[in-house]
Amino acid sequence: MRKNLSFDKSNLVKDIHFQKILLPLRVIAGLSALIFAFNFCYEIFVSYNSSSYQKWALSFATFAMSVWAFIEVLNIARSMTSTLVDTLRYLLAAQTAFLSLRIVLAFFFETSGEQEWQLFTRMDVGWRWIFLTIYSALFIAIIDSIIRLFSLNEKNKAQALESQMLASLNALAKARDNETGNHIIRTQLYVKNLALRLRRMGYYESELSDKVINLLYKAAPLHDIGKVGIPDHILLKPGRLSEDEWEIMKTHTTIGEAVLSSAGNEFHDEDGVIAKALKIAGGHHEKWDGSGYPRGLSGIDIPLAARIMSVADIYDALVSERVYKKGWTHKEAIQEIIRHQDTYFDPLVVEAFIAEQDHFQEIAEQFKDE
Repeated sequence: MRKNLSFDKSNLVKDIHFQKILLPLRVIAGLSALIFAFNFCYEIFVSYNSSSYQKWALSFATFAMSVWAFIEVLNIARSMTSTLVDTLRYLLAAQTAFLSLRIVLAFFFETSGEQEWQLFTRMDVGWRWIFLTIYSALFIAIIDSIIRLFSLNEKNKAQALESQMLASLNALAKARDNETGNHIIRTQLYVKNLALRLRRMGYYESELSDKVINLLYKAAPLHDIGKVGIPDHILLKPGRLSEDEWEIMKTHTTIGEAVLSSAGNEFHDEDGVIAKALKIAGGHHEKWDGSGYPRGLSGIDIPLAARIMSVADIYDALVSERVYKKGWTHKEAIQEIIRHQDTYFDPLVVEAFIAEQDHFQEIAEQFKDE
């Protein structure tokens, strides 16, 4: 029976939240530019029109725009939690407070007497340039925060799209896989444990950074996605496959590569989870001695991600019960993998597997099929 497709809506919701901040950010950017221009013009304007009422209209209009910008960033804060949002909020609050002080100061000088006002409006008074410096510093800081928020938003949007795509691909893989959902969980954990153990043992350290191990963990569920192209009468056959059927079954590796390659090109994934999944899907049935498929690769020509997945997948296949076979014991599975250490599997990965055997058994028991 085919499994139902299910999609994770949480990432789509996140993407909608990200879109909500775009318009407020554009509004704030536009208002900040106007505020800077108005403030600069104000300083020039009052120097030559000290008795004109237009300076008050200009200052209060600038104050209204500052309050508007501050309200917009509060709306962003409701949709997105980030230190950048907090920084922008503080900057806009400082801008509004500074402008308020500026208006109060202007009113004080104008009402205190003609001599004081003349001093206030003279452009050669040094402290006047302090205002212009502060206007510039605030404007630069606000625009820098907005640019950083736009960049963060685009990064989060890309991550949300990637997560949604992975969820869709995982749902597709599960719908056409004759394995259980727990198989996916188990193999993910096996792969992660093997990768971490390899690094702790000093093997492939440069290739197994935290980022790469996380990508392997995410990519592992897609190792058999190529089964979407295998006919039901072969994929769901309860007994052993004939020679011809087995040849068709083996094409799930290249079909998986084609599916993931298309997805990777669509999302420009050159060194991300899809790229790792592509290597796993196409290479996890290759063997260390070159007797595997689909290309007969051998040794380190087989991608490391595929070599790790191979041990994880074989162990799970051995200890799991199927309609056509009983599950092997943990000890029997270990002996079988060790027996093929220099023929089917990377010897170093098998060393890591032996070191992690207790954890493998714990995972197999914890996520056992019911």
